[in-house]
Amino acid sequence: MNYSDKPQGFIFTDFDGTLFNHKRFITDDNYAALETARTAGYLTAINTGRSLFSFKRAAAKLEKPISDYIDFLIFSSGVGVLRLCDDKLEETENLMAADAFEAAGLFFKHGIDFMLQKEVPHNHHFVHVKSNGSVNPDFYRRIKIYEDFAEGLSPKEEESDLDSIEKVCYEGVSQLVGIIPPSIKDDEKYASELIEYLRYRLSSCSIVRTTSPIDHKSLWVEIFSPDVSKAKTAARLAERHGLNAETSLAIGNDFNDEDLLRWAGTARTVDEAPESLKQMYPSAGRSIDSAVANAIREFSS
Repeated sequence: MNYSDKPQGFIFTDFDGTLFNHKRFITDDNYAALETARTAGYLTAINTGRSLFSFKRAAAKLEKPISDYIDFLIFSSGVGVLRLCDDKLEETENLMAADAFEAAGLFFKHGIDFMLQKEVPHNHHFVHVKSNGSVNPDFYRRIKIYEDFAEGLSPKEEESDLDSIEKVCYEGVSQLVGIIPPSIKDDEKYASELIEYLRYRLSSCSIVRTTSPIDHKSLWVEIFSPDVSKAKTAARLAERHGLNAETSLAIGNDFNDEDLLRWAGTARTVDEAPESLKQMYPSAGRSIDSAVANAIREFSS
């Protein structure tokens, strides 16, 4: 649509496990519903935890050009916004160095293995820090997946690990990713208390809990700038086009979508979402059965 026209509304969909199902494709019905919605004057956005690099790598393998169906990409849970028609970055929000170092210090102190992601557009590059000796396969799998872009700490002589971490933070960081193995993550009391503790200690940061997109079991704790979240970035994007929460649909499948679902005037999950989310936000069906299309048709009818 012409971005100078007043749109009818905004459709925000998560990518993995929502629009892009577990079989790793987008259904024809989802494509058709997105195309129909855009023709009717709705703006569309993918709102994903993937980095810009990771999303583009996945999009290149899709059968159809994603820019024919989606107007905007909100990536890294809100760190940046890309306009897909011309590949233009509209917004980026990196983490303050002092906040990054404080968060890294807490992860290090509490034995949480983590990654320090570089600034946008290079935020698929990261420095990884092993904070304890426990087994953490998901941590190493992520390093393997991004082996061309991953590096370990390299303290100089007489330099501590924390000195080296501080140097990385002041070179520029977009976010931290803490990875907690399933043996600990399955203790819901521990997970909830950890998130609550981090939100108390890092009150100047945005903290997002999600399930690992790699093993689908481990807990990831992501630390961002205070202005970053799926909902906050979606709200700013909607406002720039004369829209708001009430004129927006959000579709998601995991805990990192919760603030977006809470913000949107209409919110839907998928059958594969955690039960606690589905109790608050109705499911539009299984992702592989075109849940996104079902939600769009209900919203735009």
